[in-house]
Amino acid sequence: FSQNVGLVQMSGIKTNRVIYITSILLISLGLVPKIAALATVIPSSVLGGAMVAMFGMVVAYGIKMLSQVDFRLQENLLIVACSVGLGLGVTVVPDIFAGLPESLKILTNSGIVAGSISA
Repeated sequence: FSQNVGLVQMSGIKTNRVIYITSILLISLGLVPKIAALATVIPSSVLGGAMVAMFGMVVAYGIKMLSQVDFRLQENLLIVACSVGLGLGVTVVPDIFAGLPESLKILTNSGIVAGSISA
């Protein structure tokens, strides 16, 4: 998932061992109904605050990657412009590809997927 990029950047932990331990911990905690009920009472504002930081890191990491691109070349400008434009276009106007067959709608429902494919 794209938020994993932000989580890795914020924590600095990149080993698989942490992922395995955390997944076992989360699965075992999910089997305890009292803890699952406790997780549902977390206010949406708290979750929203965490998402702002994580998705902000995704954007910042994307800008960091784009800083290494030579924008003096017209081809690079065109690639970035088309992928960002298509990704934002699908997000702002979700019905833009409503006339496509169902097999292609899978690729155009998400702005991230549409932007990545166009890039």
